[in-house]
This record gives sequence, structure tokens and C-alpha cells, in this order.
Amino acid sequence: MIYLTGGPGAKVTTYVKRFKDHGLIKHRDLYILEQRGIGYSDDFCPFYSTRQLSIKSPKTYAEKLAQKNDAIRQCFHNATRAGVDLSGYNTIENARDVQALRMALGFESWNVWGLSYGTILGQAYLKQDPQGIKAVALDSVMPLFARGDALYWRMAKWYDRDLKKLDDACQQDENCAEYYPDLGTQVRAVAQSVTNSPISVVVKDVEHYPDGQARLFEYEAAGLPFMLLYEDSNFPALPAITYGWSEKIRQRDESFFKLILQAPSNFFTFSHGMHDAVLCLDGGRDSQRASGLADLRDFEVLAPVFGSEASYQAISDICREMQVAPRDAAEYAMTETSIPSLIIAGDMDPITPPPLAKEILPGFRNGTYVEFPYAGHGPTRSVECAGDMLNLFYDSPQRRPDLSCVEQVKAPEFIAPLMTTDLFALLSLIATEDKNKLAKPIVWVSVSVLLLVIGLFVHSLNWFINRTSEKKVYVASARPLSWLASVTALTGLAVFAAAAAATINVTETLILFGLVPWAKYGLILVYFAGVMGLIVIYQIIQVRMKAGIAAHLLLGYLANGLAAVCLSLFL
Repeated sequence: MIYLTGGPGAKVTTYVKRFKDHGLIKHRDLYILEQRGIGYSDDFCPFYSTRQLSIKSPKTYAEKLAQKNDAIRQCFHNATRAGVDLSGYNTIENARDVQALRMALGFESWNVWGLSYGTILGQAYLKQDPQGIKAVALDSVMPLFARGDALYWRMAKWYDRDLKKLDDACQQDENCAEYYPDLGTQVRAVAQSVTNSPISVVVKDVEHYPDGQARLFEYEAAGLPFMLLYEDSNFPALPAITYGWSEKIRQRDESFFKLILQAPSNFFTFSHGMHDAVLCLDGGRDSQRASGLADLRDFEVLAPVFGSEASYQAISDICREMQVAPRDAAEYAMTETSIPSLIIAGDMDPITPPPLAKEILPGFRNGTYVEFPYAGHGPTRSVECAGDMLNLFYDSPQRRPDLSCVEQVKAPEFIAPLMTTDLFALLSLIATEDKNKLAKPIVWVSVSVLLLVIGLFVHSLNWFINRTSEKKVYVASARPLSWLASVTALTGLAVFAAAAAATINVTETLILFGLVPWAKYGLILVYFAGVMGLIVIYQIIQVRMKAGIAAHLLLGYLANGLAAVCLSLFL
């Protein structure tokens, strides 16, 4: 089987890590081609995002959009000077490469699986090598013939569609409906709040921010939910994240945005030069311009998040200016085939939603349309049973496909209400700016826990030892409370840690805003232990003042009480 990667421009390493446990490879060998111009296949602009950083400190969103277009122009200019033939980086040539790979491997035919840009390549490959293809699955479809059409790159239109769907799903959940109503309103509000007034914070990362100022513009402000919609595993947390993010933007929380703007992005490993060349030569930039201008007319608030009239016009003009104009439109005509096919869409895909998949269906005479409910971009890689579904299809492509996997997808169980805490965001900021400073909170917690464990052990060991003197009667009155403080604090910490793990298991982003609801029980226990710790300290001081107490007992009780107090203060 050959997997056709997305982007265009996504590196193979992105997929190898993700697919190593995918259900499909239980029964099949999976080949992934690092397409020309990507990664080890001669990335011709490897320093695309890091050139001339000294002048890349935009103060307005318009400047940032202009700089993005300048980066495209600079990449093309430098590549051409280095002897790179940019005209060779397009989907038609990519399809020929896939055929050449099949022949080089000695396969008479193979199965094809394409996702996102891989569906564009898949449509072209079906025309290029029909005799070499047994069956094909195209997931998260963009039509090959999208050039210049105003429908296909409607970013704001699809975003608005998904926000409505997310809000509808949230309203079906009692807690979500109560705590997180009107999600679209929240997103639009944050977009408007930074329009012409970006959030600016002083940062230590002067390599990426030469003027020492990092700024959050419209796309970053309104774009977080958009990016999270790609992965359906994020959906349970998305309403809570949207509200948490909106609140941070309203507060203009300096510490929080220092973290966000300096944090490394691991969303995708990408070769931008190839991406830009393919979009130019395939006519994608013309389609983006037409769609972007249509969005600007129809979506007054959301559309400017993705671009401006000037930026859309410029990004299309650059292609012709740099001699990378679109190829002949006839090469990109609708694909027509009788090869067994699955045409797959995620109901809540923010970039290639179901209407786009349905556009190519007329050409697939032996195609079956598959739509996964409550799924984002690429359900065949994210839905657990999708690997089995694909295996069954590829085993017997002439049979009616078994789509029972679709019925297994259920509505997300939303996390509501979120137990809000800034603890993990603050720790992440410390780790981002100076990892050495993490030593203090680590020592604080470690020493507190160690003292509580020692106290619990000692108290448990001596629980039934009789004391007869008056002094020891006073001590004995503090002992059960000290023991209970240790038990309560450690139990609360365990619950809190388990809640943190459960939160990360949903999505790492969520922990920056808070924890799953039941984390509050751990926090209550730890706070209660802190109060008991204060009482223990008071009692043991009273014993010391009234009757005296051995130094080692005094220190032991004080340490145990202080440990409970310190742990509660930390959380």
C-alpha cells in the first residue's frame, strides 16, 4: 500500500510516528513517499522560516501577512538562483513519481490511501497509473479541479460551519450547554478584541523576536479552536478550551501569552518551499484568492482572521511574478474512474469538509461515500476502527464496503465545567524561559511529599504505643490530626496527579487552562490537609509552651504540619 501525504509539504516523519500503531499495518506493508521538494527529497528552502529574522518583527497583522508573502518570494528567488527548476514541483509530476516508485519496487499494482493534499495527488495518480491501482481510499478531499473556484478554500465559511456544529453538539450536553454556550460568539469576540490591537508581551527569545516583543494577532487569537478542530480527539475539551482561551485574551494575561508565543510548535513538520510551488503551479493560489475574497464579503469578523484582500491578491500575483504560473487547466480536469474507491469525509473537518468530497463523487463510478460523524481532518487515521475498515475494503474491494465503523463513532463527552488553574501554564512558562528555575518548585513539592510520607510512616508505626506522661498526652492529641493531615494531603495529591494525567490524555492543550472536573476533589483534600497542618503546628507549639516536648518530636510535628501547608500553597 502507498500512502500519499498531505500538505502539500508534510514530511514523512510526521506520519511514521503516527502510523506505527495504526490498525492498517497489522495486515499490510505501508509505503510513504517523501515527495520531491520535501525533507530528504531535496527541500530547496530548508531555512524558509528562519531567514532574516532581524527584520521580522511585524507590529500589525497587515505587516505579518505581507512578510509571509515576502518569504514566498524570497524562497522562489533563492531557489531559482541555485538552479532549482520550480516548474517541476506540482501534482502532475508528483503523480508520475508515485508511478515510478511502484515500478521501482517491482509491484504490478498496489492499494492507494491519500489524505488531505494526498487526495489531490490521488486524483491525479488515478489518471496517471490506472493499471497500477487495485483500490483507493481518499480521505479529507480537496478536488483536483479546484483552480480558481471560489468554493474550495472557503476557510471562514468552513470555520463558521464547524463552530455551529460544535455549538449544537455542546447544547445536547447538559453541563456543556450550561457552562459553554454560544461558542461562535466567543471566537468572534476574541478576533475583534485584537483587531488593530494585538496582544504584545516582552519575551526573552530575541532570536525569533528581535525587538524583544512577541505579538498575538487575529489569526492566533481566533485560530486556536480552528487548529484544534483538525483532531477529533480534541473535541471533548474544545468548548472548555475556547472559553479558557477567550478569558485569557480578555484579560490580556501577560504570563500566559509569554508562554504561548514562545512555545515551540510541533503541529506539523513541513517543507514550505515545495508547498508554495505546488499551490502556485496547481492553481491553488488562484482558488485561495477567489475563496478568500468571497469569505471577506460574507464573513465580516471571521474572514479577516485568515487574510486580507491585499494579501490574497499578492499571494496569487507572486506565482506569476516569479515565473511559477499555473499549469494547463486541462491537466486538472475531474478524475473519472471505475476503480473501487472510498471517498471519505469528517463531518467537522475545518479545512476539507464533506461538501468538497461530494464534489468529486460524480467521477467515481465505483465509489462509496463515507462520512464520519463528530470527526475532524482525516478520520481514517484518527478513528480507532478505521484501520480495520480499510483492511476489509482493500481485502475485497469489489464487495460492498463494511461501514460499521462509522456507526461506532459517538458524540463527544464534553469536559464541563473545567476546574481552572494556572499552575501548569506557569510551570510551562518557567520551563520555556529557564529550565533551571524549575528546580525550586520541584524541590518544594518533593520535600513536602517526602516529609508527609515519613510522617505517615512514623505515625502509623507508633499508633498503638501507649504514652503515660502528661507531656505525651498533649503530644498524643496532635498525633491523629498529624497522621490524618499526611493521609489527606497524599491522597489529594494522588487524585490531583491522576486528574492531570487524564487531562493530558484528552489533549495537552487543555492542561494550560485547567483540569478535568473531578480534579477539584483532590484540590479540596490538599487544602483541607493544609488547614489540618496549621492546627497541628498550633497544637504542638501549645504543648511546647505548656509542658515542654523533646526536640525531635517538636521538629517532626512541625515538619509534618509545614509540609501539608506548603503542598496546599503550591497547588
